Amino acid sequence: MYVLTHGCKWRGLPKEFPPWETVYRYFADMQKRGRWRRIHYDLYERVRKAAGKSPQPSLLVIDSQSVKTGKCASAETKGYDGGKRVKGRKRFIATDSLGLLVDVSVTTANKHDTKGGKKVIAKYRKRAKNPRLKKVVADKGFRGTLFAGYVKQAFKAVVEIGQNHTTAKTGFVPVKNRWVVERSFAWLGDCRRLTVDQERTISHSCGMVRLAFIRLMLRRLVPV
Repeated sequence: MYVLTHGCKWRGLPKEFPPWETVYRYFADMQKRGRWRRIHYDLYERVRKAAGKSPQPSLLVIDSQSVKTGKCASAETKGYDGGKRVKGRKRFIATDSLGLLVDVSVTTANKHDTKGGKKVIAKYRKRAKNPRLKKVVADKGFRGTLFAGYVKQAFKAVVEIGQNHTTAKTGFVPVKNRWVVERSFAWLGDCRRLTVDQERTISHSCGMVRLAFIRLMLRRLVPV
């Protein structure tokens, strides 16, 4: 958590911690064995129950975020997002109506939203117990039969494409439900490690995003 929140290098861990190599191996092993994922899923259901919600969401909100990568990122895991003019990786996150992370996928930045969106929905489908999904809300980047068709096939759910509304009088007007995922990305911004994707592998990048929400959910369950 120290590396995540402070944004330091693994080698920069304070002397109060075990040797940085030990801490890094622990993080990498937890990610490889899928333990961060299982912890995330367990906490997710607990937080929803504490909020009076069903363990599984009926609504998902999905969006992508292109971020620059650090020097450690391997070349084959990077791409160029021409629309955002960002060279690096693209994070796809699916959240519920509370803004909690349901699942995450990280790709090269040049991955089209419909393909990346399908990937993150597929990850949720693989682990969902008694899914009750009815609707997925996304922006126009996810428009098309590839994404909508997969959501319908996997969950018999519909995709709702929202549009941002800007007027001269009111300025930007947040779209119902869509603002939730934007807030979730803002929460990721509270973790300095995530302002730039510093991870060598895409798997570790996903692990850091999960850790950020594990931290958030623990604070909700046990307020400090």
